[in-house]
Amino acid sequence: MMDGQKWQDQGVAHYQAGAYAEAIDAFINARAMYEKAGDQGSAAEVLNNQGVIYRMLGQLEEAEAAFTEARTLFARLGDTGRQAQATANLGMLAVARGKTEPAIVFFREAIAAFQTQGDRIRESDTWRTLSAAYLRKRRWLDALAAYSAALDCLPRLSLGQRFLRWLFRVPLYLIARR
Repeated sequence: MMDGQKWQDQGVAHYQAGAYAEAIDAFINARAMYEKAGDQGSAAEVLNNQGVIYRMLGQLEEAEAAFTEARTLFARLGDTGRQAQATANLGMLAVARGKTEPAIVFFREAIAAFQTQGDRIRESDTWRTLSAAYLRKRRWLDALAAYSAALDCLPRLSLGQRFLRWLFRVPLYLIARR
């Protein structure tokens, strides 16, 4: 009999191979094993992974249920970092559904949580995703500001990224001077 970690590893392998239905089945088994062992954090993690696959498959109701439950479990465990990741996933799901305003709320909540955790990389990723959501709403300056914040999170910027950061700050500076 396999334990939760082996089921999870199998699910990841299936996911990487593009065998999504098999990955979901493995994650369901992993979750059951983790819950049986009392490992709620790992159970919530594989549930969050299931949500990602459901979203990729276009099974949006299943994805929402998985992300919401994972987020609740992480909150109950006091795991702010993984709760923020599930929240960002809910934002991605809202974008997939064409619901940009709720997505923006989810992304902002995730960013605040990543900031409290000092997770600058995930914070940067979420700022970039928020920037794209603002672009969908034609909120150009908000998109520029969000992308600039994403660049500010990164420890090292390429020459192109440094140029973009400078370029984005010009209109923001001009507006602030008014």
